[in-house]
Amino acid sequence: MAALVVTWASLPVCAQEASDATVAWIKEHAVPLKTAQAGAGFEDLQPLKKIIGDARIVSLGESTHGSRQIFQMKHRLVEFLASEMGFTIFSIEANMPESYRLNGYVLGGEGDPDKLIAGMYFWTWNTREVKSMVEWMRAFNASKKGRIEFTGFDMQFPDVAAEEVLRFLKDDKEKWVETRRAYQKALAVSVSGPRTGIATGTFPVEEARGKKLLFRGWIKTEDVKGFAGLWWRCDGPNEKVLAFNNMQGQHIAGTTDWKQYSFEMDVPAETTNINFGVIVPGSGTAWFDGLEIQLDGKPYAGADRFNLDFEGSALEAFFTQYAQFDDEFSRTGKQSLRVRPSGASPKEAREAVKACREVHQKLVDARDDLVKTRPAKDVDWAIVNARLVSSAIRLRVGEGTRDDEMAYNVEWILQQNPKAKIVLWAHNGHVAKESMWMGSYLDKKFGKDHVAVAFATSRGSYRAIARNKEGLSSLPLQAPPAESYEAAFQKAGAPLFFLDLRRIDPDAESSGWLAKPHPFRSIGALEMTQQFHRQNLAKLYDAVIYIEETSAAKPISEY
Repeated sequence: MAALVVTWASLPVCAQEASDATVAWIKEHAVPLKTAQAGAGFEDLQPLKKIIGDARIVSLGESTHGSRQIFQMKHRLVEFLASEMGFTIFSIEANMPESYRLNGYVLGGEGDPDKLIAGMYFWTWNTREVKSMVEWMRAFNASKKGRIEFTGFDMQFPDVAAEEVLRFLKDDKEKWVETRRAYQKALAVSVSGPRTGIATGTFPVEEARGKKLLFRGWIKTEDVKGFAGLWWRCDGPNEKVLAFNNMQGQHIAGTTDWKQYSFEMDVPAETTNINFGVIVPGSGTAWFDGLEIQLDGKPYAGADRFNLDFEGSALEAFFTQYAQFDDEFSRTGKQSLRVRPSGASPKEAREAVKACREVHQKLVDARDDLVKTRPAKDVDWAIVNARLVSSAIRLRVGEGTRDDEMAYNVEWILQQNPKAKIVLWAHNGHVAKESMWMGSYLDKKFGKDHVAVAFATSRGSYRAIARNKEGLSSLPLQAPPAESYEAAFQKAGAPLFFLDLRRIDPDAESSGWLAKPHPFRSIGALEMTQQFHRQNLAKLYDAVIYIEETSAAKPISEY
C-alpha cells in the first residue's frame, strides 16, 4: 500500500489554545452520540439527517489507518445511512475490481469473505472491524429490508484490472493478443517504475525565521537518472510556499564521487513551517553525509536532534522513503544515508503509458459497436478497467495524481447508478476539500451533494507499520498539543460527539478560533513520530466526529 504522506503544514507558530467561549460553543453545538458500536439503534443519530440533508455522497475519513473505534463508528454510520437515509452503495479506499469481487459476497453470499477482504491487499482493511461491517451488509441484503453494494475507488495496482480487460476481449483473438502484449510490457515497467527517494524533517521555525540559511552536505551518486539534492521549503500562512530549493538546477546526476554541495536561502520573516531533507526523484543511488545547517553564518546549535551525520541506528527526526543507513560508503563518519529509488528508463515509461492509453481509447472509440452485441454493463466495465490500468501505470511512472483518479472512479460508480447515494471510506487526507485531494475534486463536481466528515481522537493507540521493527504493531497516540483541535474537543467534556463545522462563524468570538489553522492529528499506514499537522478544519471538512479514546484495530486473524 502506498502510505499516505502527509503534506499539511507542521505545527503553527504562536498558536493559541481554545478560549472558554470556544469550548462553550463546541459544547452547545456538538451532537452527543451514545456509542461507536454498530447495532445500537439510531435514536441518537437522528440529528445527522438534517446535517447530511439530501447529499448524494457522504465521505467518512479517519485520522489513522488503524483505529478500532473509528472503524466501528464508520460501520455504525454505514448502517444508519443505509437503513434510514437510502444510501445503497459503499465504496472504500481500495482497488476497484478487487473490491467489486467482495460485492458478490455482500449481495449473494458468494465466496469466502476473509479471502476477499485480504484480496483488497491493504492490511488496513484486513481487520475485524471491516469484517463485521461486511457481515452486516450481507445480513442486511439477505433480510430484504434494503440493499447496499460493496465497491472500491482506488487504482494503485493494475494486475486484476488488466485481467478484466483481457477477459472481455477473449473472443477477439487479434485484440486479445495486442492488448496482452501491451499490458505485459506495461506491468513489467510498473514493478520498477520511477519513484522518489526522500528524507523529510521539520525544522523549528522560530530558530530560522528571518535569517540567512546555508544548507550543505556531501553527496555521492551512482547511475542517477533524474537528480539528487538537498532540499528546503518555507511555508507561510494558508500553506503558501514562500521559498524553496532542491538543487535540481545543480544537475547532480550520473555517477560521481563524494563532493560537497550547498545553497543559500533567505528564510522569510512570515514563515510558519519549514520542511527539509534529501531527495532523489528518478532512479539510481545517492549517498548523503555530513549535512550542515548555518543560520546567519553560525552553525545551527540543535543539529544533533536531526542526526545530520547519519550515525547510530535510527533516523527518528525524518520521514523516509527508499532511504536507509549504509556502512559501506561514508564521508564524515562510519556510515551515510543511502537513497535508492528504483525506476524504469524515461523511454520505457513513456512507451508503457502510451500503450495503456491506446488500449483504453480503442475500447472507448469502439463502445457504440460493442454494445450492439454485448451488454452495455460489460462494455463499460471493460472500459473503466482499461482506464484503471492506464491510471495505475501513469501513477507508477510519475504522471497524474491518485486523488484525481479516485474522484473520477467515484463519479463513474454514480454514473452507473444515477439515482444512488454513496458512502465513502478513506483517510481524512483523501476526503479533505483542499486542492489536490479527492474531496476537492468531488466538491467541485457535486457541490452541496457532497458532505465530508473527518474523525478525531485524543488518546489511546493505533495500528501501523512500526519504523524500527518488522511488521505491524500497536503504537501509542501522542497527547494533543494544548493549541490543537483535539485539545479543544477534549475540554468540551463529551467522549463522543458529531460537530457540524458549517455552523462556525469566522468572525464570532465564540467560534472564530475553529475557523483558523491549528494542529490536527494525521497518521497514515506508517508509524508517525510527528502526529499533528496544521490544518484548517472548517475549510477542509463539513463536520467532524470526535472519539475521546481509541485503540488499535484488530486483524481478522485474531477472531
